[in-house]
Amino acid sequence: MGKVGVIMTVKIVDQKKNPLLKREEVYVIFEHPDKATPSRKDMLPVLEKSLKTKKDLIIIDKIFSIRGRGESKVHVFTYSKKEDVPKDKLEKMQRRMERKTKGEAKPEEKKEESPKEEKKEEEKPEEPEKKEEVKEEESEEKKEEGPAKEEKG
Repeated sequence: MGKVGVIMTVKIVDQKKNPLLKREEVYVIFEHPDKATPSRKDMLPVLEKSLKTKKDLIIIDKIFSIRGRGESKVHVFTYSKKEDVPKDKLEKMQRRMERKTKGEAKPEEKKEESPKEEKKEEEKPEEPEKKEEVKEEESEEKKEEGPAKEEKG
């Protein structure tokens, strides 16, 4: 039950050990009155102090916002060794944290993708023209074969 400034208060609601997965599963309530739901990046240092573990050993799995209260229920996994932390969970959390910080970079990427789509649309009409040329060549060959058969027959 740590308090960081006046902004957030942390209450540990439930704490279970999971020996099979070598972790401890913790449900925590973050109180953040008159503020938006805090990001994972903001929660990590607070959880580090309240759970008394290193940042590397904490995985924030899910954040559930409680409507109208200014509270969020958070599902957290803590591990005793860095080797026990699953790589996929760690990568997922890092991607989620980066997503919040790169909010401005994504629209630029989307703008780059849209011209590529336009180029693809321009390429598509060229293909039917090639098919028409092939059809014309085939029809010319048939015309040549047609009179040849008539002369033989």
